[in-house]
Amino acid sequence: MKKIKCLFVLAILVTPLLGCQIDQNSKSYDKPTPHSVALNYLFVHGMCVGYLQNSSITKEQFLALAQLDQQAKLSVVKALTHSNSANLEQAQYLMKQIIAFISSDKQDH
Repeated sequence: MKKIKCLFVLAILVTPLLGCQIDQNSKSYDKPTPHSVALNYLFVHGMCVGYLQNSSITKEQFLALAQLDQQAKLSVVKALTHSNSANLEQAQYLMKQIIAFISSDKQDH
């Protein structure tokens, strides 16, 4: 449990730094880039690994999070190979879903 809390705090502290990964030539800082999406996925995947180390995770929670993580990974690969706004936004959306899953479960305990 302590590892999960440390990982969660680290993710919260590192999240503002992710803004540095935005393409500086972009007119809008709200638009994700393939590079920023890939880096965001690495952070979110690390959060998943930390979350799954909790011994009180049920089989259903494990499977649900593993499926979300797999979908996010595939969407990031798609965004990297076929970079367009729809693919980038889909990858970002799935990563937000993972964070929401982890955050909502923490509030339940």
